[in-house]
Amino acid sequence: MNHPIAVPAPGKGKTDGQQLRSRPGRRLRRAALALLLVFMAAGVGAKLYLDRVEGRAQRLASTGTSLNTFFKDYVDGLKSRDVGTVVKLHDARYVDERDGSWDETFVSSRDGVDVYAWTSSSAAPMTPVGLRAQTESQMSRFATIESGKIRIASIESLNADGSAVIRAVLWLRGSTPERRTRESWTTLRFRLRPLGSSWTIMGKELISGQTVIGAGEGFVDVTKQAGIDFEAGHNPMLLEPEWFPKKFGIMKYATAGVAAADYDNDGLCDIFFADGAHPCLYRNKGDGTFEDVTTMVGLPADLKAVHVALLVDLDNDGNRELFLGRSTGPNYLFRNEGRDSQGRHRGFTDVSATANIGGVWVATAAAADYDNDGKVDLYLGRYLDPRKNLPTTNFYTRNGEGNSLLHNEGQLQFRDVTESAGVREGGLTLGISFADYDRDGDQDIYVANDFGRNALFRNNGNGTFTDVSRQAGTTNLGYGMSASFADIDNDGDLDVYVASVHSGQRWFGNGVTLQRYFVTSLQEGTIVDDYPLYRELLGLTGWDWQTLGERVIRGNSLFLNNGDGTFTDVTEKCKANPHGWYWSSQIADLDNDGLQDIYAVNGWITGKTEDDL
Repeated sequence: MNHPIAVPAPGKGKTDGQQLRSRPGRRLRRAALALLLVFMAAGVGAKLYLDRVEGRAQRLASTGTSLNTFFKDYVDGLKSRDVGTVVKLHDARYVDERDGSWDETFVSSRDGVDVYAWTSSSAAPMTPVGLRAQTESQMSRFATIESGKIRIASIESLNADGSAVIRAVLWLRGSTPERRTRESWTTLRFRLRPLGSSWTIMGKELISGQTVIGAGEGFVDVTKQAGIDFEAGHNPMLLEPEWFPKKFGIMKYATAGVAAADYDNDGLCDIFFADGAHPCLYRNKGDGTFEDVTTMVGLPADLKAVHVALLVDLDNDGNRELFLGRSTGPNYLFRNEGRDSQGRHRGFTDVSATANIGGVWVATAAAADYDNDGKVDLYLGRYLDPRKNLPTTNFYTRNGEGNSLLHNEGQLQFRDVTESAGVREGGLTLGISFADYDRDGDQDIYVANDFGRNALFRNNGNGTFTDVSRQAGTTNLGYGMSASFADIDNDGDLDVYVASVHSGQRWFGNGVTLQRYFVTSLQEGTIVDDYPLYRELLGLTGWDWQTLGERVIRGNSLFLNNGDGTFTDVTEKCKANPHGWYWSSQIADLDNDGLQDIYAVNGWITGKTEDDL
């Protein structure tokens, strides 16, 4: 629609020149006034939006916190076998047609382990009487309940009347009346309404569940009998002024890993414990016991800040060198001198000074001949500098120190080719795995990053790599700790399992919380600096904040290789992401049945009770 332009009447005591000069002035004033009104309106709108997001975030936080307290009472009732306490947490008018008796259906039995799936059935709507019977039936399956917890997976809705619908996982571990070990994981949907400062359950629905029963004696702890008395220690250098983590203090608690290999070529696997305070090498004596030979083989007794160890032959002489990646200081490389004419091992020699192997904030490392020249190269994963930096966000941090690819030049000397190879990777790297996932004859790299996205680098075969994470479907936002390749489904190609964090606070990753990060950037004036991060993130996920939030803290991930360069995420389908903080994972056929099993190491700083995360 065309609008007429109002033209002032001539005259009014002004000359034509004065009129011509005044029109641009009036137009500018009008434009400025209009722009000011737009900014004022935008400011009011932005303030309303910010207030709304902040209010939703606070409501989400308070809801989740109070629900955690409520469900602790629920689990305590189960653990103490107090039916009355559990029933009282349900509303007196409880009637739910979606609830019912919870039955266990036998699925399989192998290696002395029985597996059952949970199903729900009821001929009539659940009533308080049926609820008591349901609870008694659940408790009767346990002779004892040693530990248990409920973890909120998602707050599905918060309603105007204060009621909520949530999805949660109930985990219980104990013994059966037959004194076998019993563990169950049950996913439930709860409908709740506020009751004073707490809640009451109006209805619940069984979504899925699984129970595993076995002897609980598959492995025996022989550490003490084997003579391994190693105890991990924190890096004392982090308490010194030069290295004190002023920004990211939690780094003081970071520990290290373990390497196992036959360093002295006697046919037995030895163990090296990396450590912040006192790394140790234990030699396998061949009779089921080990001895600490750290200083006997020429390794320093006062090594500190060692986060990762590799025992690998780097000079092609048949003996494994010892590479040590460090946080507070340069890395170490010790040449393996092999055996003398009498068959005695001659120890290690420090060749770090001439090796060009970098250092500082190295958290992990992996070795492989990436360019097929017959020499094993090194790829080092580095974290951030905690003296200067914090993770930029809890879900997408890219301010790491930058990884390093070291090309083996021979004679135990290396050249940094990171930039030319295209694998700097600015995440906070905690895990690296080499594998030929696309079966083209060269080694590709999977990088697991903390506080952000992981990366899959395809080897181009010419000394360079391409980040194909998005195209391959392995971006996997979260708290990546480690990655392992193996043929999980026995189809001839390599799949990947990533260890991460499945938090009991997964609910806090709901959309409103992540929107709050964006709003905070606006409020604090850091949006310009943060924009590249958000642009990269939105390019990967779009505006699907809800899904993003749940993905970030959903835990471990299992990706099956489709054989065409892409992967399918089967994590939830395969139930491969139990609650916990999983640092490392290894894949092997532990029961010799031709199928690959997964062992994942779990643990971190916990709360006041062992049942907490």
